[in-house]
Amino acid sequence: MRDGRFTAIWLAILLLVSSTLFAEDWPGFKSRRARLISELKGAAALVPGEMELELASFRQSNNFYYLTGIEQPDLILILSPEARSSETLFLPARNLDQGSLSEAWTGEKLGPGQKTQDAVGIASAQEKSTFEQTLAELAGKIDVLYFDFTPSPLDGPRSAGEVLLEKIERRYPHLVIRPLSRLVDPLRMVKDSVELAALQKAIDITAESLRHSMQQLAPGMYEYEVEALIEYGFQRRGSQRPGFPSIVGSGPNTVVLHYNSNRRKIQEGELVLMDVGAEYDYYSADVTRTVPVNGSFTDRQLEIYNIVLAAQQAGIRAVRPGITLKEVHAAARKVIDDAGYGKYFIHYTSHFLGMDVHDVGSRADTLAPGMVITVEPGIYIPEEGIGVRIEDDVLVTDRGSRVMSAAAPKTPDEIIAIMRSNKRTGVSTGPGF
Repeated sequence: MRDGRFTAIWLAILLLVSSTLFAEDWPGFKSRRARLISELKGAAALVPGEMELELASFRQSNNFYYLTGIEQPDLILILSPEARSSETLFLPARNLDQGSLSEAWTGEKLGPGQKTQDAVGIASAQEKSTFEQTLAELAGKIDVLYFDFTPSPLDGPRSAGEVLLEKIERRYPHLVIRPLSRLVDPLRMVKDSVELAALQKAIDITAESLRHSMQQLAPGMYEYEVEALIEYGFQRRGSQRPGFPSIVGSGPNTVVLHYNSNRRKIQEGELVLMDVGAEYDYYSADVTRTVPVNGSFTDRQLEIYNIVLAAQQAGIRAVRPGITLKEVHAAARKVIDDAGYGKYFIHYTSHFLGMDVHDVGSRADTLAPGMVITVEPGIYIPEEGIGVRIEDDVLVTDRGSRVMSAAAPKTPDEIIAIMRSNKRTGVSTGPGF
């Protein structure tokens, strides 16, 4: 049965059941596009999707996914109240009857037409070959184009976005080109219910993976073994990928802030710092726990740990609507300064969290309900080989805050109990933990 009826039936089933091409909650993405379109007075937004690289895992660009929920390469989105359709998605033709080489190698794709419009809730899904004509018509009606692209690396090949931007600037010199981030960043800073659910899932996966990895820790392990335990825990709990390169530093490596080679053998009596985060549906957790490898803090380790914990608690208490990250930092720093370790606290306390682990937003931005930040003070003493960082993910609520990562053991008693439980019972959680 190779006629067009089979192709039509197969495509209809595909678009109904596939969860790998687009997010299921498309009304939420449509609402985000509508909010952005309302800001585009006499302007348009042009959002290219990520390109596909051979033998590389595909991840959609953040802003494209934020506005569409579609995980498919080589797409372009145009939004404008001045256009014939206020939202148009441009896709390559599928050419199923002839057999699509792209689909043969990398799986099914959405294509232009009504089925895609219905499946993802987009007003218009057109063949990509019509993009230039649509843009030419639109350019005569607008003065400003908000453009989203990732710059190419220094001395590297130009990105597809840069090539497209250069062509637009040459053909339409009257257009004022502005970064799309000016309009999208304020939207992304305040998370809706769908975003918070994805972020909470990422955080829960991270907390549970950390908990079980703590039970496996033992002197003589290598840092990369701990990294493997944590990231295996991510995957078996549904995470698509780590949100950033995992940091597992032991002993002298605990004082290196972004250490991630993870090759050292862990020695008896040392601390192990694990700064990790699972990504789930494009939202990344970021949780740090510092633990004693043998399940017992030395007096000196416990002294430093308790100062950092008190600083973190002060920072979390400061989180509420109307303040800035600067005030959160000041609250945490005061505790460490008062304890006499100010020179060993060498980084900022907080950053915004979301689709990027260091998400959009600045230290000067005022916190509002729905924003998510980290609170992560630390003390790093190179001469003693002691570094302690404690990091939680904190949601700003109407009246204050809520720690989203509370499930990850944090107090010394909790850490000791969870680490000793496995050793005391002698029960191995094994490869399927």
